[in-house]
Amino acid sequence: MASETLYYKAEHNFCPSNEEIIEGYIAINKEDVLEVEKPFQFEFVGSEVKPDGWMEGFNQRTKTKGMFPGNYVTFVRRTVSVSVSEPVAPPLPHRPNSGSNSIYQTMSGLKVNDDSGYGASPHRENLERHHLLEDAYFVKPVLCAYCSDYIWGSGKMGKKCTACRQCYHMRCLDVNNTVSCDRQCATDSNDNETYTHPVPVDEWSLKNVAEWMAALNLYRYVELFKARNIQGPQLVSLTEEQLQDMGIHDSFHRKSILVCIDDLCQRDSLQQPYGKSLPGNKSAMSGEGQASEHEFIEFNFSTLQRCHMCEVLLCGLVRQGLQCRRCGLCCHRQCSVLGVVRCDANLLKSRQRNSFVPGASVFGVELSESFELLSRAPPIVTACTNEIERRGADTGADLFDVYRLSSSTEAINQLKKLFQSCDDVSEVSLSSFDLNCIAGALKKYLRELPNPVIPVDKYSLFIETAKIRDSVSCSQQLVDLTKQLPSHYKATLEHLMEHFCRLCQHQATRLDKRDQPTKLSHVFCHILLRPPWDKIIDIVYNTEYHIRIFDLLLRSGIWSESLPDYMAQSIVIGTPPRIPRVTHTTNSPDHSDDIVNSNSNAEDLVSRTLEESEWYWGDISREEVNEKFKDTPDGTFLVRNSSTWVQGGDYTLTLRKGGSNKLIKIYHKDSKYGFVEPFQFMSVVELVNHYRKHSLAQYNKMLDVTLAHPVSKIQQADEYADADVESMRIKLKNTHLDWLQKNNIYDQLYDQHTKALQELQLKHQALDAFQETVSVFEEQIRLHEKFQLEGAPSERLKLQENYDLLKQRLSDIISSQKQLDCDLHEQAHQNRVMISEMNALKPEMKRLHKLREQYIKWFLDQKHLKIDKNQIDEMLTDVEGGDEEYDISKLLPKDEYQRLPHYDESAWFVPDINRYTSESLLVGKADGTFLIRKSSQGDSYALSVIANGKVGHSLIRKSSTGYGFAEPFMLYQTLLDLVLHYRETSLAEHNESLDVTLAYPVNATAGYHQSNGYAMMRDGNLR
Repeated sequence: MASETLYYKAEHNFCPSNEEIIEGYIAINKEDVLEVEKPFQFEFVGSEVKPDGWMEGFNQRTKTKGMFPGNYVTFVRRTVSVSVSEPVAPPLPHRPNSGSNSIYQTMSGLKVNDDSGYGASPHRENLERHHLLEDAYFVKPVLCAYCSDYIWGSGKMGKKCTACRQCYHMRCLDVNNTVSCDRQCATDSNDNETYTHPVPVDEWSLKNVAEWMAALNLYRYVELFKARNIQGPQLVSLTEEQLQDMGIHDSFHRKSILVCIDDLCQRDSLQQPYGKSLPGNKSAMSGEGQASEHEFIEFNFSTLQRCHMCEVLLCGLVRQGLQCRRCGLCCHRQCSVLGVVRCDANLLKSRQRNSFVPGASVFGVELSESFELLSRAPPIVTACTNEIERRGADTGADLFDVYRLSSSTEAINQLKKLFQSCDDVSEVSLSSFDLNCIAGALKKYLRELPNPVIPVDKYSLFIETAKIRDSVSCSQQLVDLTKQLPSHYKATLEHLMEHFCRLCQHQATRLDKRDQPTKLSHVFCHILLRPPWDKIIDIVYNTEYHIRIFDLLLRSGIWSESLPDYMAQSIVIGTPPRIPRVTHTTNSPDHSDDIVNSNSNAEDLVSRTLEESEWYWGDISREEVNEKFKDTPDGTFLVRNSSTWVQGGDYTLTLRKGGSNKLIKIYHKDSKYGFVEPFQFMSVVELVNHYRKHSLAQYNKMLDVTLAHPVSKIQQADEYADADVESMRIKLKNTHLDWLQKNNIYDQLYDQHTKALQELQLKHQALDAFQETVSVFEEQIRLHEKFQLEGAPSERLKLQENYDLLKQRLSDIISSQKQLDCDLHEQAHQNRVMISEMNALKPEMKRLHKLREQYIKWFLDQKHLKIDKNQIDEMLTDVEGGDEEYDISKLLPKDEYQRLPHYDESAWFVPDINRYTSESLLVGKADGTFLIRKSSQGDSYALSVIANGKVGHSLIRKSSTGYGFAEPFMLYQTLLDLVLHYRETSLAEHNESLDVTLAYPVNATAGYHQSNGYAMMRDGNLR
């Protein structure tokens, strides 16, 4: 009888909830291989090559069977097998006599002569113990089944049993021939991917590099290598200078990475340019003792260290190998199994590391052994966090950057040694160490924990929970998991989270920064939790979940400290929207719609047909859409027919984001709709309903907004015809308060923006100073090189020492210069974000202002009520408790304000002049004097303004959204609107050399120029 198996590869992650897992749904990750047996035992939708509905199959990676979305996978291949009745075994052939020499390969790879005809033993049960070994080549590191260390490297590094699929180092095979072949392990070893031929490193992909880095505990820099697209060809040619340019400023880290690369490529590190700084070779030690004699712990070496047994450098940044706590023996995991010297401190005295402290009881000790629960955290954690908080409050330091920027390895090691050698950690004086060093010591302590703060046996539970899409449910389940942690681990996590909450409060109150804790989450995401050693490679695929776990726990955990109010409560991980479930078997799980909750009362989200939807406008022109989107807030949207609607049934979604209109094509194919393939939605209505509840960041991370405000085509005769006084009073009050709130937020952003501009200017000056210093040092180095050539031999040693010192100082200066440059770029990015937020607020402020004016006009038009403006003023003043600042007379445009010369376009609009004439009109005038003229470039205009005593020019462009200097700031419907805005806002946000406002129209009266200083102070809040 023939059976057929279809193989599919997952293109997207699918993470069912706990309830769905119980119901029979399975998780799939990108690149997973899934097997589907025919005939199908479920209702199949689509074609075998392009499935469309839910499918039932087997995940080769997780070894689980269940339902998964067919549109998340692509077809790979099919196999057909034919089963026949099992034949009767023929009689055994005549066994060879004792004189025949049958040769069999055992586990050790040795050829064993045996007179039984069955290898090492005449018994059949022992025959089954033999491994069927073949040469294996590795790209993805694989655990050795004997020593539990990873097999990696180019060339033939090990062998693989074709029966049980276990892999072994060549060295492990040479010394061991006793481990039996367990055929039952074959299923568990399916992930042991190997090749039958060598795969050169320069053919490695980015994925191969990332997996290799994880196995060598270099995962700290995986995201950096991904960002720089470091693949095999780039990896093998990396130099120390290139690593430093990439932002790896720690010398130990750079050299550790290069040592790993040299080992991978089978190069001698001592022959490389950085080889002089490596520890020299000594004779390898012979193994006469047993590992059981030693008190081995996984150790984090902070300097390059050679294995005492094989004299090969230990690889990685953390947990590079083992160290005995009694004698100080350092070795590979593999070497500890293959044979070590006896545990004797005197024997190893000449080889012990300088920093070795016998029986050290601070770093590398389990949390359960580190403190009493009454202390709530290990003493070193308490000491470091208290000192960081205290000194941060005293100095006003940016404590996020304190954790983000590392101190030197030497300084951290010095503080570590001090902690290790002191009986009472609380007595250690931290006053002589800078904040970055203290934070570095704390991070080092947490990294060196044998079991991280979230223990490795809980890792898979936390990761699976982090995959839950709904942030509220995910947060709750994560918090529940923390309650299940062992007492010492839970207490330490609580202390750290409360510390992070205080850091966020410090940033908001002491520094007036509205930072999200992104820097903290990226620093601590791999420190607080990591996979078990045999699953360490998973870390490169789970980084986003590590970050999400940290963020959601910080925001949603029940800690004794609170976060600043401005912090949001959820994070959206962008994944494709899921298709609705379909019924496929009578015993299948519940198939309620995942896209729109059928029990929801939000009738405004649900429409029966597209034509009935208020946001669908049919054949409306782009120009009409732009008119309707004037002064609308982010999240405003409508749908219209696309230019290809007749041919393909496509539509266009117009969305307001960042103060400008974004056009998004809604494609139609095979009765499905969506933005990108594979299309998920059965109708445009379903798509819109989904994105009214979920952020469009799922589709494009730059569009972190929902479809919140539909532009309705339903015309109402008179919105306020039946309104009563009380309801209108409430509407006016609420609109007024909303307007004030937006104004306050705008003011705060504006103040931060102004402060950021000043800081950026100072940092630019500091960069210039750095460049001058670098030039001086380079000149000194050139002179030294000349003196060394011309100097006497007796002076050359001293000259060389001075030369090396100059080179080191120059390297430190360049490193600081690059760090400052990175900080400057980051702050400039944050400043642009603030500008974008301010521009996004402006349409909403205008909308609220316009709405408030309509409500005020309604009151004034009700003549029978005899309500005048003074009564409206009193009503709004009462809203704010009588504070004069909120008197409505100050919130409405002032007659005097409207009499500013800026409202007279003839005062600054001089169309028919050229660049040279404009300069002659402005020369000698005060800074801020300006005019606008027609540009020589078509329909554009040009602004000419005095700044720093010189005439500057800037092109004013016009787009469908309005006038402006550049996208996305082309928001002003008229040139007057633009002039009034930049009367109060510096032009430096577009051109750093024009740090002035449009203060004086060139043709304004002299009296205005003289009194304008007072006028600007008086009207400073009128934005």
